[in-house]
Amino acid sequence: MDPVTHLSSGIMGGLAARRWFPESKFLVPACMLAAWIPDVDIFFGDGPEFNLLYHRGISTSFFGTLFLALILAGIYKLVSRRTPLVKIAVLFYALSLTHVWLDLITTYGTQILAPFSNHRFALDGAFIIDPILTLTALALILAAWLNKKRRHTLALIGMAWFFVYPLLNMGMGAVLQNVYAQKLDAEGIAYDHVHVTPDALSPRFWKVVVTTGPDYLLDTMDLFGDLAPDAPLRFKRADKAFLRKLGEQQSMFSTYAWFTKWPYVEETTTSEGPLYVFHDLRFTSTNPVMTWFQGNRRQPFTLTAQLDQTGRLTKWSFEGGVSSRADAEGLLQ
Repeated sequence: MDPVTHLSSGIMGGLAARRWFPESKFLVPACMLAAWIPDVDIFFGDGPEFNLLYHRGISTSFFGTLFLALILAGIYKLVSRRTPLVKIAVLFYALSLTHVWLDLITTYGTQILAPFSNHRFALDGAFIIDPILTLTALALILAAWLNKKRRHTLALIGMAWFFVYPLLNMGMGAVLQNVYAQKLDAEGIAYDHVHVTPDALSPRFWKVVVTTGPDYLLDTMDLFGDLAPDAPLRFKRADKAFLRKLGEQQSMFSTYAWFTKWPYVEETTTSEGPLYVFHDLRFTSTNPVMTWFQGNRRQPFTLTAQLDQTGRLTKWSFEGGVSSRADAEGLLQ
């Protein structure tokens, strides 16, 4: 989830907790830090492979956030000596876990069991940037700030909003998944599995990924009128075993096989040999808003492999998200 939403959960948590911490100094700023602190991993390591492996890793797990909350509570105790250590540590841990929840509800997911497991869990309850979730939270913060008498109640409502909204989305996604599957059945379209997730400007737009044999179908459901399969795009599913095989020559390919949820591949033949371009459908969309925003930009989280005529990897490149430091390329001798 975006930093604004994480920080707003900290503000909301600080306002809600003020009644139980009358002796505490600078409580709201400290709560904002506690709500953001799991993202501290962005300051460590470098390179795209490190980012894929460890961002939303141990620092956004149940265990890592506990460690961070205890450290932050110890530092805060030096600033607000009258505040009970255990009491403030529990608050900071709760806010750090709210951060974990807000990451968990996106399709990007997070490694909640790190360092004991690197499995990336995702609940598909919100798009990575959700205006309804964030703007409603900011409106409740403003209302709580202006209305001192009802500040505690409004802040508690705001904290509940961070959980109720994505849970409602999950329920809606399950309903739409069944609706889309029924429409595929009615049209006689064969499929193995249908998955529906929130897309940009959800709950209006929803991404549909259909697994059908060696391919994926990609579509958008619009709650304002278009729920039927509408000439979905077809993509060739990437073979993760092939990616891991390339990973024997360059580890980034093994990491990519682990990271991607719905990998697909575009293959062309060049004078040097076969060229493979790998993408993940989590970052592809037929949503008109995303299509307009993406424009002619290269799709993020794209991994390219140039092989020679014998099938040996000779060149590779990776394009991450908006940060240029997430990009990389290399030559293999």
